[in-house]
Amino acid sequence: MAKRFRFRLGQILRLREQMEELRVRELAQAQGELLKIEDSLKAHAEEEKTFLERYGDFEKTGAFNADDVMAYCQYRDWLLRREKELRRREKEWMKEVERRRQAAVKASREKRLLENLREKQLRAHAQEVLGEEQRFLDEISSIAFVRRARALQTAEVHENLGR
Repeated sequence: MAKRFRFRLGQILRLREQMEELRVRELAQAQGELLKIEDSLKAHAEEEKTFLERYGDFEKTGAFNADDVMAYCQYRDWLLRREKELRRREKEWMKEVERRRQAAVKASREKRLLENLREKQLRAHAQEVLGEEQRFLDEISSIAFVRRARALQTAEVHENLGR
């Protein structure tokens, strides 16, 4: 009976598969955060556009006082600070996404390395089993040949004795 294939690094392979899954999940989370920030930037741009349109209309009518101008300036400054903060966060998360992408690629490479080793060992094992089976069949054929030859010899001897 052929021995069963056993990959000795199977536990390490499973660990690397888990690490790859974890890294891919972390990458997806970082991409999700980046998408949220990009959505916030789009919403911010819309909000700013709407504000500027309203202020433009307000300015055309000429019906504003110093308090309105002050409020406009403060809100405009707040919009600029908010956009600057969103852009800063966007850059940070872009770097984080890239860092996590590289970690996921590295984990994937490490897992693939072990998978390739396992496949190579499995092919070698299959060749070994095939060789064992072939040797077994050759041995059975040899034994059958010898038995037939002996049977023929015995039959010839009995035939010669019977004459």
